[in-house]
Amino acid sequence: MVDETRELARFVSEFKYENIPDHVRALALDNLIDQLGCEISSSQLIWGRQVRDAYGSAGGTPEATVVGYGDRLPVVAAAFINSTFGHSFEYDDVNPPYLGHPGAELIPAFMAIAEREHKSGRDFLTTFVAAYELRGRIGWSVSPDLVEHGGPHPSSTCGPFGAAAGVARLLGLGTEGIRNAVAIAGSFSGGLMQYDHGGGSVKRIVCAIAASNGMQAARLAQVGMTGPEGILEGKRGLLRIFSSNFRTERLVADFGRLWTIERVLFKPYCCCAVIHPAIDGLTTLVARHKLKPDDIKAIEIGYPTRSYDHAAITSPHDLLGMQFSTSYSLALTVLKGGNTPREYTEQALTDPCIKAFASRVRLVEEPELGKLHEGRFPARVKVETASGTVHEELVINAKGSPGACFTSDEIDAKFRSQVSVVMGAERCEKLIKVLRSIDTLDDMAKLPPMLTLNAA
Repeated sequence: MVDETRELARFVSEFKYENIPDHVRALALDNLIDQLGCEISSSQLIWGRQVRDAYGSAGGTPEATVVGYGDRLPVVAAAFINSTFGHSFEYDDVNPPYLGHPGAELIPAFMAIAEREHKSGRDFLTTFVAAYELRGRIGWSVSPDLVEHGGPHPSSTCGPFGAAAGVARLLGLGTEGIRNAVAIAGSFSGGLMQYDHGGGSVKRIVCAIAASNGMQAARLAQVGMTGPEGILEGKRGLLRIFSSNFRTERLVADFGRLWTIERVLFKPYCCCAVIHPAIDGLTTLVARHKLKPDDIKAIEIGYPTRSYDHAAITSPHDLLGMQFSTSYSLALTVLKGGNTPREYTEQALTDPCIKAFASRVRLVEEPELGKLHEGRFPARVKVETASGTVHEELVINAKGSPGACFTSDEIDAKFRSQVSVVMGAERCEKLIKVLRSIDTLDDMAKLPPMLTLNAA
């Protein structure tokens, strides 16, 4: 009998920096830079400030730094706040075949512990790669069934296991300690997804739940608490409870040859990732046929089931709802010329012109797209013009996805677009240089002061 949970724990425990392939190291650095760019730029958003107020007011031992502000808080509180910043505006990474937002789930937790424990940048990066692999394989084993059922959310469901494993490794718990941390994390796993139909800013903390819950699980393992055997593959484990079409073999298949971080998607647009191919397709058709807004009579978007149910809000009442609305996002594409934080605003939400254009967009469910392109976010875009002509574009690989991947230079450019505005160009460039060589940093406690907005 294969003990998959223990095999995953052993992998995380025994993984070494020298085991990281060059391209995986590059992707890990891209992920770090992308996540910290999101954390810094979103630290001033209202829900981020609300979370900071809620968790910062409790006080406690000053162990780790809050990005942007410089507050020193207990590691769990700091990680919760920073993870909220990182996932605050739908601009952080996602992993289509392996589900969720691993960067925002893992990086804030590991940075907080690495700061407190004075771990090296090499230790941090190695832990991130190893824990990402465990986290990705758990998501892969319940994909796409978990999201096609409408949840629970992949980040708050699968993320605590990855955070627990990485924190336990940084705490030096060894294979059995990591296994216990992962097993305990099973009691912290879950979370409903009604936000993609009903909005609500609480979605902004879904990755923070993963980060903080995983940290708590690892802490409990550190003091001697134990978890059940087979938390992932067992009769009442995660796979069987949360999926009716799970694939246990994916948990440990092709270690050292298949890397789940290879399928990371970095977002060029700050909205739900399943909308991205629709934006790309519409942008292509508008440019190819030189269409003006008044030329467009109707737009039809064909989505696979998982995407259709995840981005179908037609009358959003808040910014989160707009970011999960295909129709409003496409209205911004045509009328505002972009889908960045500059376009997703309260003013746009109530703009009658945007609302009117959004009413021209219709979604159709195309289950065959999901069968043909599993592990991707495809979309079929049809535009009917005022003259009756119909133009069509099928997008299988959205910009920023593995099939149309960002380069490291593009990741750095995205970072600059967010960070230079609040930190200045000179500090931004220095920070990119430090992050690109994070594995040479002797003490991770040196990094957080560089991430505050008022640093010298």
